[in-house]
Formats: sequence, C-alpha cells, structure tokens
Amino acid sequence: MTQPRIGIIGGGLCGLVAADLLAGRGHRVTVFEKYPEAGGLVGVFDVNGVPLERFYHHLFTSDVDYVDFAREFGLDGDIEWLPSKMGFYTENRLWDFGTPLSLLKFHPLGLLGRLEFVLSTLKLRQRSDWKPLESQTAAGWLRDNGYGRALDTVWGPLLFQKYGRRDVDIGLVWLWGKIALRTRSRDKTGLGERVGYMKGSFGRGIAAVLERAKARGADVRTAKPVRLVKTANGAFEVEFPGGKETFDKVLSTVAIPELLRLAPDLPAETRALWGQISYCHALCPVLELSRPYSDYYWINIGDRSLPFGGLIEHTNYVPKDTYGGRRVLYISNYVLPDDPRFRLPDDELWKIYLPALKKVNPAFDESWVLAKHIFRGEYAQPIVGRDYSRLLPPLRTPVPGLYSAAMAQIYPEDRGQNYAVRLGRQAAAALLEDLGG
Repeated sequence: MTQPRIGIIGGGLCGLVAADLLAGRGHRVTVFEKYPEAGGLVGVFDVNGVPLERFYHHLFTSDVDYVDFAREFGLDGDIEWLPSKMGFYTENRLWDFGTPLSLLKFHPLGLLGRLEFVLSTLKLRQRSDWKPLESQTAAGWLRDNGYGRALDTVWGPLLFQKYGRRDVDIGLVWLWGKIALRTRSRDKTGLGERVGYMKGSFGRGIAAVLERAKARGADVRTAKPVRLVKTANGAFEVEFPGGKETFDKVLSTVAIPELLRLAPDLPAETRALWGQISYCHALCPVLELSRPYSDYYWINIGDRSLPFGGLIEHTNYVPKDTYGGRRVLYISNYVLPDDPRFRLPDDELWKIYLPALKKVNPAFDESWVLAKHIFRGEYAQPIVGRDYSRLLPPLRTPVPGLYSAAMAQIYPEDRGQNYAVRLGRQAAAALLEDLGG
C-alpha cells in the first residue's frame, strides 16, 4: 500500500522535527521552505569563520524538550550552562539588574517601588494556574493592584519597547510566563541565572535533524515559497513557483497570517477568529566589535526614547575567544508590521542605531565596529492579549487533513526553540494518529 504524501510548509525547527519523525515512520514527506536554507530563526552566519545565529538564542534550564532533542543527536553534552549578567538602562545610566542584591541598589524604583516589584513578582510566580489571569492585561493588573511604580519604571518601558502602541494590550499571562520562566532558570544559590548555549551554535541542531530527515527520505526543498494550498478531490493542491503537487495531508508551520493567506478553504468564521492574531516583526542588527561594549550579557532598555529594547552581548556569555577575539553585540528591536523601520535600507537603520548605542555607553566609538549586519524576521513575536486562549488555533484545523503548528499556538508559553521542538513532535503525533499510527 502506498504511503500517504505529506506536505510541510516551513522548514524551521518545528517543521524539520515533524518531517524527521514522519519520515522515520515511513511516510513520504516534502518540506517547502521559502528561504534559501532551512532553519528559520535559527539560521546562522559566520563571524570570523565561526557559525553564529542571526537572531540571539539561549536555553533556560526548563527547556527540557530541546535538551532531549539534542540528546537524540549526541549534542546534549555540548550545551554549556553559563552564568549570565543582566543590566538595565534608565535615567541615563546602566544599573545592575536581575539579582536580589542588584535590586536593593536599583534606585530608579525607590524604596516603595522595589517593594512593589518584589511583591508583584512573588505574587505571580506563586501561581501555578494561569487561566484565572487571562481576563486581565499586564499593565492593568499592575496598576490596579498598587504596583504602579514597578510598571512605570520597569515593566511599562519594556512592554513599550517590545510591542510599541500595543503595550497596553498585552495579557497578564504573558508577564506571568516571563516571571515563572526566569525563576526556574535561577542557579542553586538563587542569586543568578544560568542559561544554555550549544558549542558551535544551535545551527548544529538544525543541521543534525535536517540530515537525518533527508536520510529517512524527506524531500526538503529550499527557496520554494508556497503560493496556495487548496482542497481538491479530498486531497490538497500545493502551488509553488514552477509547479504544483498533490498531498494527502498538509502541515503548516508558518505564522497564522501566512496560513490565512495560503489556505482559502478555511471557514469564514475561522478566518475571522484567527485574523485577530497579530505579531511583531524582528529587526536584529548584529555588530562585530574590536572590544567589549559593556560588562553585561543582557541589557534591558528602560528608556522609551531609544530605538531598541535590548542589547545582548553574546561574548560576555560564551568564552571570549570563540570568534577569534571579536566581540559580538546583538541589538534587539521589535516593530509592528506597519512600522516603516522594518523596510528601511540598512544604511538608514544604522543612522538610527549607532548614535543610540553611544547614549547607553558614551565611550562607544564607531571605530570599534569591524563588521555590521541587519537581519529581519517577519512574524517573530506573537502579540498575546487578554483571553488569548479563545483565539488559539488547534493543531487540527477545521479543514480535514490540514494542520497548523505555529509559534502563536504554544500559549501560555511565549516562544523559543524548546517549544518549536515540542510543537513539531505534537504535530507529528497528531498526523500519525490520524493516519492510523
């Protein structure tokens, strides 16, 4: 008996994990990836001949799905769990942040504000059930419960930097998840945080699953954007530049707005509901520097006037000689899809970013820059508002045989490689169940 044909749209980590598992069970799998290489947001480029992710990545100690995935390929021993140091920029200076001792010295909050920050954090981290929190926004809950100083000084600026004008819409569950996740990644002393990085980049995980999926018979086609997926005689016609093919089942791993564009056969009520799911795009400039920019791995930006929300100095985390002495600084900038910055030429963006870097560190000089890059990622951050679970797409869409596994579906978690692995496994399991094992 001929095995059913399965088409997978999207060759990121989630799609590759699903393809590998399905091909491993003998199914005929074809992956369509619109970019020239697979990997999605875990794609890499070279810094001084060493691979590095285009978008910053690390693991939390709670990311057990990714660690298990790495173990399958003998890569778990190459994940180093390293201490990280966090800073916070506000009131025209950098402050230590992220530990109890640093909080005591964080004067922008004031004494009452520090108490509010601690109490609000404790109140959220003690909750195991997030569902009663769904009807509230993060900003509303903080303000209504007397934590206004913590909102105005810390959470409010961070929400604005990440979500722009949508900051007031972000659900309390998002904040609960962030606090719970960071708490679980504290080291045994409780005074710091350890996060994980794979020697040689997380691109090794992509390469390993891609190689095995192909060895199992999966056909992975890059530079093949899909234009349309429509039902035809109980199957699906998938159109792409240069032709079209028929599949018995289709798994979409692309963002929900992309799925709505691709799949005209989704019912009108489904399209109306899922059409309320929105995202931010990611701008991720990366600088290769001749010297350190700061002493911190991660600097949160609490100044709404600056054009970015975070500075991640990768080489203040991994061994400093990893890239032949070059220092690597990521600039984190999320923008709404209608923000003109997302489509500005690189030269115009650097005119915005470089002067702002000097504001955070007045000693910074452009002569330190050895190379610069800007990477763009569409639909990189789902915008999770109140009562988000009512919008949550199931793995099995209302169109029989059409499945969806997108980052917007990992709620109440936020996003990350760990959940891409988990979702890819769940999608493959659903397909296998419906295929009779």
